[in-house]
Amino acid sequence: MQEISVSSYFLRAVVKNATEKGLDVPRLLRRAHNPQRLFREINARVTADQYASLQAITMRELNDEALGYTQLPQKVGTWSAVCHWVIHVRTLSQALKRFCLFYSLMERGLKTELSTHEDTLTVHFSPWQEGEAIDPFAYELFMFGLHRLACWLTEDSLPIQQVRLNYPEPEHSQEYRAMFPGAESVFCNTENRPAGCALTFRRRVMELPVKQTPESLSRFLRQPLLNVMVNDYNQQSWSAKTRAILRRRLSSIPTLVEVAAELDIHPKKLRRKLEAEGISYGDLKSQLRRDIAIRHLTKSSEAIEQIAYLTGFSETCTFTRAFKRWTGVTPFTYRKRAKSGAG
Repeated sequence: MQEISVSSYFLRAVVKNATEKGLDVPRLLRRAHNPQRLFREINARVTADQYASLQAITMRELNDEALGYTQLPQKVGTWSAVCHWVIHVRTLSQALKRFCLFYSLMERGLKTELSTHEDTLTVHFSPWQEGEAIDPFAYELFMFGLHRLACWLTEDSLPIQQVRLNYPEPEHSQEYRAMFPGAESVFCNTENRPAGCALTFRRRVMELPVKQTPESLSRFLRQPLLNVMVNDYNQQSWSAKTRAILRRRLSSIPTLVEVAAELDIHPKKLRRKLEAEGISYGDLKSQLRRDIAIRHLTKSSEAIEQIAYLTGFSETCTFTRAFKRWTGVTPFTYRKRAKSGAG
């Protein structure tokens, strides 16, 4: 599994509708081991399991997998049902068609439709009720879930050609680079906004084989929210192979040239391969160091000097500057807030 951290924006989005539904948000945060101080910090990040835990607990308490963002709730068990619905097919095209049919029969969540044009496949997401205002997080939640389900079904890190969004660019838009790998993000700033959002892929992904089975689905659904975020769906992708080398040699970070030599590929070609998968070598390295540092600061009592070394920094002051650039606070401050208790 990948080391992943999640912006505190998504924590706040998960519980945005909880209070008006009668839930105690501080209690939800405590149960999910999310300190309120980090929850309130704009630039804070938490581990993937902290986020997934809060999401799962809130969905169960609301009995709504849409977290109160749609007119009609999606009862807990909906995601499991759609996964069972799509597992008995041969190709991704068939799985996507079944996914759309499932929600058309339910008439809940978001309306999902497929269209093809020359060499592209587009999945459209829109409200069921005409004129219904849908919060951007509902689109993020639904589109991210479908893309990761498709990645899991095919055991591939499917690059997205374009993500079209019917709202202005939000402050957290930099998170879309990891959420929608390889995608050009097109935001709408006009009054005549489209009814919904859309993900566009290369049409050739339609014939990718579904490699999962009912048996592997059973394992996947034990922790579905965490699994959609942290699994490396294609261990043979160039980003996965590069990440594995960096993870193994993190205390002495190799250069792109050194990684390319270990992979027996020209550095320029490796750079192009990574960019085709939606990430640069520098971003991959930075994200890995940031997320591993956050995990150590949250889960261990190791000295900050040791964490700096473990994440490939020769000097603590350099690590501190980098961490503050990533999160807005120093490692010491972050740990103090993370360890300050869930209340």
